[in-house]
Amino acid sequence: MEKYFAEKDIVLNPHMKVQSIEAVKKCVINNLGIAVVPTYSITEELKNASLMPVKTELDEKVYDSIYIYHKNKWISPQMRFAINLLEKNIGNYAI
Repeated sequence: MEKYFAEKDIVLNPHMKVQSIEAVKKCVINNLGIAVVPTYSITEELKNASLMPVKTELDEKVYDSIYIYHKNKWISPQMRFAINLLEKNIGNYAI
């Protein structure tokens, strides 16, 4: 995002980095700014129109993702679900 802003000469002053998507959503809902978040994290807010998307050319970009886990460690049901979801949607390119 910072590279994109620099390319477009967009200056955010002040900018804020928040680790919790829930906190980010609350800030935006309370008119404290805009945010870039994964679409899946705001499906309910989009449905009830408490948040509205803003289209940019970033919508068309593809971002690489990598997941790594220790092959000899126990995998929780939640982690197995996440791995299955990733493999179903982006494939398994294990090296």
